[in-house]
Amino acid sequence: MAHYALTLAVEQVRNGHRVEFWGRADSPVLTEARRLGLAVRGWDGGLGGALSWGSQRREAGKFAPRVINAHTGSAHTTALVLAARRPCAVVRTRGDARPPKGGALAGFVAARTDAFIAVNRTLEGAFKSLFPGARVARVAQGIAGPAEAPALPDAPVAGMVARFDKVKGHEVLLDAAARLNGSVPGLRVRCAGEGRLLERLRWQLKPAGLEAVVEFPGRVADKWAFMSACRVGVVPSLGSEAVSRAALEWMSMGRPVVASSVGGLPDLVEDGVTGLLVPPGDAKALAAALSSLLADPAKAEALGRAGRARWESEFGLTTFYEETQRVYDEATAHLPS
Repeated sequence: MAHYALTLAVEQVRNGHRVEFWGRADSPVLTEARRLGLAVRGWDGGLGGALSWGSQRREAGKFAPRVINAHTGSAHTTALVLAARRPCAVVRTRGDARPPKGGALAGFVAARTDAFIAVNRTLEGAFKSLFPGARVARVAQGIAGPAEAPALPDAPVAGMVARFDKVKGHEVLLDAAARLNGSVPGLRVRCAGEGRLLERLRWQLKPAGLEAVVEFPGRVADKWAFMSACRVGVVPSLGSEAVSRAALEWMSMGRPVVASSVGGLPDLVEDGVTGLLVPPGDAKALAAALSSLLADPAKAEALGRAGRARWESEFGLTTFYEETQRVYDEATAHLPS
């Protein structure tokens, strides 16, 4: 969600909006916001932050926002405090893997929120069910991609870009690779990224007979070059993935995506059209899906081309900005001009 919020803010500034990025002063997200050239305001977390609400309201009064878009639960509370008795709309964007909760307090907050943005269909449905009277819209993340999709490589290479965390499904991919080893000539599986599981998985390659098949290059300096060398992109997550930047990046590169059917991935990957969906944690199904694309370059190219076209029409930066702006316009329609 940090990438979602930062990408949106940069695009809003590019389109002429006056934007400030607020958050905890010690947050690495604010550091990244500064690096991107965004105007930033930070405050202390915890009790100190709550005690500074008076000064925050004064700062908000000077800035006079038309919309405050909160991307976390604590930011939502702060937004309602800052917007109280002001001509300002509060929008809550939610991209958590956990579904929103109902109850009296949640209903009270929802009644004072001008619009909710859900990043996938599951969250959209949950909001509409919990708060029938609320304005709810689904806005998927948009990303920048290459001007053109490079041709697929001749070699049967499957690639993964993700932090090495159990939820990302690296172990399932290694199991699938072991099943394919020997049946797909020239098979290579490359997993870029860093994380706590990296070294443990590296030690497992030799006992599994995967030393010549699986590569862990670590953090790559040029992700686009890494993806360009792969025929298929893999997102085998076991959970989470409310927003999947990796899936969108593979699509923008014209690579078919083999993904697990969790979170928002089914919103992005059309099974049999732009890629293939498999049950999470099912190494046998993952191996079969990878085999069907690695052994059939024409099929991989057709699905990749369809994925690129879908990214261009639905998940580019322009669509991301315009869909969000439509929510803002509806949320502020009742405010004095």
